[in-house]
Amino acid sequence: MKNSRFICGLVFIFFIIAGCSGEYARIKTLPASESKVTQQELSVNWSDYTIWLRSTVVVFDPKDDDRKIEVGSNWGMVNDQATWEGIVKANTTSEGNITPTWANYAMTRVREIRSPDGQLLFGYIIHQQGDLVSARLVDENTMRLFYNRASFGGR
Repeated sequence: MKNSRFICGLVFIFFIIAGCSGEYARIKTLPASESKVTQQELSVNWSDYTIWLRSTVVVFDPKDDDRKIEVGSNWGMVNDQATWEGIVKANTTSEGNITPTWANYAMTRVREIRSPDGQLLFGYIIHQQGDLVSARLVDENTMRLFYNRASFGGR
């Protein structure tokens, strides 16, 4: 219990320090109706994106622009249609939402990752509500994503 509080404290301090330096992305949660349409478009047009995966999050980085999203070394990438179809099949609700199987379906929506001024779209992220997500501008065309999965109930 003490270790989890200590780790949570360190993560909190990291985000406070990180928030005081550099320019950070605007991460905007889409309304439910818009989120569903965007999820369907992302699913159908998956090959237009570099897709980064981690056990509890999916990031879509459009290939047709000069901007990119950097993620950590412990992320996987979708490289073929069979892999993507397997992920979608395993993580799509009866309502058609792409939602990792662990998540609360009503709480998971698509979020846009935008430039600090909100003008440029860098990509999309789908994750469980409560997870800590931020992104910092590395240069005018690169955004570095920071992600920490929420831990509830001492798991």
